[in-house]
Amino acid sequence: MSKVLPTLADEGALDRGERGAVTAVRRRALIRRWVQDYSFLATNGSPRHYIAPRGLARTLDRLADLPAPVTLTGSAAARRWLADGATSVVPLRLLALYADDLESLADALGLIPADPAIANAVIAIPQDRRVLTDHLAPASLVLADLLTLSGRADAEAEQFMDTLARTDPAWGE
Repeated sequence: MSKVLPTLADEGALDRGERGAVTAVRRRALIRRWVQDYSFLATNGSPRHYIAPRGLARTLDRLADLPAPVTLTGSAAARRWLADGATSVVPLRLLALYADDLESLADALGLIPADPAIANAVIAIPQDRRVLTDHLAPASLVLADLLTLSGRADAEAEQFMDTLARTDPAWGE
């Protein structure tokens, strides 16, 4: 941390006091700095692309019935964090998931292997398997994934950060 903190301070992600203690953290800036070195597809293991032939809504409904550890991230996860009645700024086009056993999950969901250019689902083995303990990835990881997935997920990330800023000032600009 002693080597990372000066970089984060120089890049405006945090403030440090006279003795070096962290006095403020700007979470948006911190996430933006993180994704300079992170990518959903490059950082996590063995990402596989699929088509959900019966649609993403049906696939999401089937997730609740699965016994295997699976964690939702990306656009679908961000929607769960939005306030009741809020609508995402873009339609759901890509379902992103974390799991230990990609093929078993894909089979259980009825997904078909596909080229990334036409896929509407992607599954990866998480770099940190602790995210598999919950069905919803932590907010910071959802944001990092949104900012590094294809499509207009960056607009969803901004909407999600605006939502978080309503209750936590550290998510403000």
